[in-house]
Amino acid sequence: MADDPNRYSLPFRVRYEECGPGGTLRAAVCLRYAQELAFAHSAALGFSLAWYEAHRRFWLVRRIALVVEAPARYGDDLIGTTQVLGMRRVLARRRTTIRRAGDGAPVASAVVDWIFTADGTAPARVPPDLVAAFPALGRAVTLLPLPAPATPEGAVWTARRFRLGDLDAMGHVNNAVYVDLLDDAVWRAGAGALLEGHPRTYDLQYHAAARADEVLRETVWEAGSGWWYRLETTAGDLRAHGRLRPDGL
Repeated sequence: MADDPNRYSLPFRVRYEECGPGGTLRAAVCLRYAQELAFAHSAALGFSLAWYEAHRRFWLVRRIALVVEAPARYGDDLIGTTQVLGMRRVLARRRTTIRRAGDGAPVASAVVDWIFTADGTAPARVPPDLVAAFPALGRAVTLLPLPAPATPEGAVWTARRFRLGDLDAMGHVNNAVYVDLLDDAVWRAGAGALLEGHPRTYDLQYHAAARADEVLRETVWEAGSGWWYRLETTAGDLRAHGRLRPDGL
């Protein structure tokens, strides 16, 4: 980081609880690594969680594109690196790579768009001192919209309630939880083999924070070689949508 303030790395060791039934690292954990890297990077440059809490300013994930490139197993030593790519108004973009500590072989990569907010709700202007700390925020990025196709007629939906353990310190359902939900929905639909393939890509867009007391409707359906996913209220208001496909970006 001394040579490039826009980059930051941390070591990770895969824990047993982070592995799924096949014994490999769950895709959602890769996002948790990306989140920890972003927090640690910010703190290293003087913007700790205490700073955000004091100013009532928080980053929320709006969009992720995650590629799981190769399996990792319990006890594997990994190196995660985050890099700030640029900004557009209240949106900042990071790229995270996760590699094996020994040979540098890729395990996963993700592009994550974060929205800067006041009190975790309304979008807010990124303050000049924070922009100055991350020079790459001076670069403009374009939006990465993800189409939200309508649910096909006859698709079966499932009721979903979140648990207390799904919430983060802000009381929001953590962004990584949705990847576990997508995996779970695809598995229940009988396509569990897709979750064991490499590479595979998760595209997700987050529309509004879900609460633990909400009853939501979850729908998954096959399209081509992949699967689409919608999570919405019973009134049809989207909380998140996305897709899983068996290839890389």
